[in-house]
Amino acid sequence: MSDMTKELAKRLGEVPLFSGVKAKERKTIATLGRVVDWPEGKAGVIEGSKAAAFYLILEGSVEVTRDGKAVARMNAGNFFGEMAMLTGGERNATVTAVEPTKLFTLRRPAFAAAIEGKPQIAIDVIKVIAERQNLS
Repeated sequence: MSDMTKELAKRLGEVPLFSGVKAKERKTIATLGRVVDWPEGKAGVIEGSKAAAFYLILEGSVEVTRDGKAVARMNAGNFFGEMAMLTGGERNATVTAVEPTKLFTLRRPAFAAAIEGKPQIAIDVIKVIAERQNLS
């Protein structure tokens, strides 16, 4: 296992969504995804586009907009893209980096594999989905 995978698994453990996952499972999750960098101003997710990935912010921050209006700002530890990944639908918001941002991303099959057999992650994702629906 590479040092990068070990470091990413450690970082995943610092994020509430994955903090309850055993270290060995976090290492597996780390190998399923990849780290991407978004420069300031990059709109990495576009409202209405087909869902392609789940994102977990490792560093930096993003702004979430719907119909051109800012609805949230997210920082390290926050995640997005889970709803469209679960439903296979379209993105319901645009997400833009407001500063250089490092994200851990899982494509749809990897996301399904990451939460399969890990009910606490699935429960935490469902809670966030419910909270976000109440804010809409």
